[in-house]
Amino acid sequence: MKKHIYLIASLIALTTFSIVGCGEKSSSDKEAKLSELKKIQSEIAALQKKEADLKKELDLKIITRTKLVEIDTINLGTFASALSLEGIVDAKSSTIATSKVPAVVTEVLVTEGQSVSKGQILARLEQSSLIRSRMELEQQLSFAKTLFEKQNRLWKNGIGTEVQYLSAKNQKDALEKSLNTLDANIDMYNIKSPIDGSIEAIDLKVGQTAAPGMPYFKVINLASVKIVSNVSESYSGKINKGDKVKVFLPDLNKELNGTVSFASKFIEPLNRTFKVEVALGKIEQLKPNMIAKVEIQDYSNSKAISIPTNSIQITENESFVMIAVEKNGGYVAEKRTLTLGKSNNTHSEVIKGLEVNDLVIVTGFQELVEGQALEIAR
Repeated sequence: MKKHIYLIASLIALTTFSIVGCGEKSSSDKEAKLSELKKIQSEIAALQKKEADLKKELDLKIITRTKLVEIDTINLGTFASALSLEGIVDAKSSTIATSKVPAVVTEVLVTEGQSVSKGQILARLEQSSLIRSRMELEQQLSFAKTLFEKQNRLWKNGIGTEVQYLSAKNQKDALEKSLNTLDANIDMYNIKSPIDGSIEAIDLKVGQTAAPGMPYFKVINLASVKIVSNVSESYSGKINKGDKVKVFLPDLNKELNGTVSFASKFIEPLNRTFKVEVALGKIEQLKPNMIAKVEIQDYSNSKAISIPTNSIQITENESFVMIAVEKNGGYVAEKRTLTLGKSNNTHSEVIKGLEVNDLVIVTGFQELVEGQALEIAR
């Protein structure tokens, strides 16, 4: 009998040492210690029960001591669980402006930080030969228009032939089309902004030869931002467009609510992830590539029984809690085996084992044995 008592005392001492040590370790060590603590508590409870059974078999008087505990009354309420992810802030509209033709840069018309509109010219490339060609073409077109107007008046008055009229008209139309084509070619020597936004980076200087496809201007529109996260394929069936999301921005110490605006149906073969986006609108001080913590709600039950997860004791065979029940004008401890559902950061859903108005012991449940007298903290 003494052997059991000594073992219980040793386990209690080890529990105390584990609790103190948890505060000095990293979060991963803390989780390991908490798991070890729950295992030790389960062993203590099992040994105490065995001690009580042995005393009963030996017809010894079981000495019970009143223990001070705190309780929570079970009520139906909303329980939700969420997936915790990490993402980055990105502008909803972000692009580059580049050259369409190879040519020497003659002008850079914007500076970093400047607001620009869609289609605004950011830089001009060497186009003097095309401008001269345009001037010559304009002169030819002016003459062709004059000739056509005169021929048109004559034709209306019945003077001249139809061939002369059509020839003058065709000459004018052809020169107009040639001028439009030349204007389009000249426009290719202008680098324009593809979107409304602000210039965030410029990698182009006067005198430099621009090459097609190079990212010479970075243009960002922060009127609307989004959170982008690459999520493991194991969550592919749990995240859908429209799911509720909580976003925490550590750099701004700000929490926001949102919804999933996009959940890709494509799994990247290299890292086995898929893209999830959360649209946030315009938020002051938010900058692209900031880190964001994202919680996506994957389960909700408006009529659930839930209890603090740290009040649950787990053994190899079962999960259980201790509850307080009235007996002879006081309260005694009783064990309840549980069937658990989902869990979140603080609470676990109870599918079976507890009823509304049950008094779950949330503090002081360690080392309790069934039938032990309780004092309820008020």
